[in-house]
Amino acid sequence: MVANGRQAGLQVTNLAGMVAVNPRKDDFYKKVIEQRIPLKAKNKTVADFLKVLANSGSYGLFVEVNTETNSKEKKVRYYSGEKSGTKFTNYVEKPGAWYFPPLASLITSGGRLLLAMLEKCVHNLSGSYLFCDTDSMCIVGSKTKRFVPCAGGQFKINGRDALRTLTLDQVKWIGRKFNKLNPYDPDLVREILKIEDINYVDSDPHKPYRQLYGYAVSAKRYALFTESRKGISIEKASGHGLGDLFAPKERRDTGKDDADDEEETPEWVLEAWEYLFRKEFKQPPKEPDWLGLPAMMRMVMTSPNVMRNRRPEWLAPFNFFLFPLISEVGAGYPAGFDKSTFQFIVPAETDRRKWKQLKGINLLDGRIYQISMVSDPRQRKVTPDSFQIILNEYLGKPEVKSLAPDGKPCEADTKGLLRRAAIVAKNLIPVGKETDRHWEQGEDPSMLDPKIQIFGSSGKLVVADSSERKRWAKIGIRQLMRATSLTQKTIYSILSGKGVRPQTMSTFRAVADSLTA
Repeated sequence: MVANGRQAGLQVTNLAGMVAVNPRKDDFYKKVIEQRIPLKAKNKTVADFLKVLANSGSYGLFVEVNTETNSKEKKVRYYSGEKSGTKFTNYVEKPGAWYFPPLASLITSGGRLLLAMLEKCVHNLSGSYLFCDTDSMCIVGSKTKRFVPCAGGQFKINGRDALRTLTLDQVKWIGRKFNKLNPYDPDLVREILKIEDINYVDSDPHKPYRQLYGYAVSAKRYALFTESRKGISIEKASGHGLGDLFAPKERRDTGKDDADDEEETPEWVLEAWEYLFRKEFKQPPKEPDWLGLPAMMRMVMTSPNVMRNRRPEWLAPFNFFLFPLISEVGAGYPAGFDKSTFQFIVPAETDRRKWKQLKGINLLDGRIYQISMVSDPRQRKVTPDSFQIILNEYLGKPEVKSLAPDGKPCEADTKGLLRRAAIVAKNLIPVGKETDRHWEQGEDPSMLDPKIQIFGSSGKLVVADSSERKRWAKIGIRQLMRATSLTQKTIYSILSGKGVRPQTMSTFRAVADSLTA
């Protein structure tokens, strides 16, 4: 892609009334990043605005897709790499005004290239890392060179596998190497790869460095801590896998701005990690007082899908409600129900002491049910998972993206330096851009179930034509169930256009067509 010419009518833009950008002279993204740095101390609100603008303006706009669900199916054409085709569907993805995936793909691949370069620099020095994210890496290091016992490490200490730490000077050297690529004004943006403030005493870069220790369950589940005579002190903790839960305790007023609070790990997440640490390292227990509360997600009623169901009077548009995570083990659901037939919500309640006695509604049948943290032998109540159950399972999550030190798939108790996993693609399946992330935007409970829009061939599964499905739907679910001896779930799958086995479709089609003949 090569720039050609200049767009007519370009004018100076004054961002937030404080940052002037002349598109005829300035690089827009470069200017936004450079001006954000000095404003962080002077005007944090504007600085945060510039951060969001830089992220959405330099990448998000180019991948914006707005999904729509039409009442009637339409014939759409899809493209996936070198493949293309057509399909009848009521799911439509409409590109945003600035949608341009070729440019977006270069931005993401450029970011991955920088991360791969950083990993290579660490490996060239015979070092390793605890975890990494899209723009950072937690390097195993110390002030002086040391060896750390670790299964799968490339060194041997007293007959045991071990890693070698990088020295502080080596880590700084890597940072200086990357800063040669700095595209910004060095007086404003001094470093593009810097040592984070948490590595300093009290997280103050004006104080000396301190030794941090890390505990990682998977790529995004980790905690950084310090050790002293008083014990372990957690300095930073990941909320991944916990952040979607409604906080089981109220936030204390720290006197800080809301923007500052948002950057800090919630107090309850720190307490959760301390509970896990004490349990893992066989220390005296310190159980948070919220451990026995039901685990809830807080959602907001913005989707018309809830309106179509049996919406209770207390749930007005744009109101919050709570979605208990019902236990999948034992009798979590009332008798006769499962996940597919029970969507349970309760009114929003900030008084956590009342959570165990809340009453809610099953949106699919309109009936009222009571929460109970003790299994009901007659299965009349709803039993959600407690925070204790969620946490007890938290450390046992296997890292599915890597292999164990012995080259086998990771399991819950896998420990050591993980290895690269080789991926062999047997079949390429075109899917929609938006999959199962709608719930993160505060949608209704139906969005919690994964909904991956699959285009093209469904492999060994077959899908009925839309005209057939419309004809069969007029027969009625119960009559189809009696005539075909198929389950209600299978009938719904066929009528909604989901793939089923060829033999199942053949049996159903023969019976259904005889009923409409």
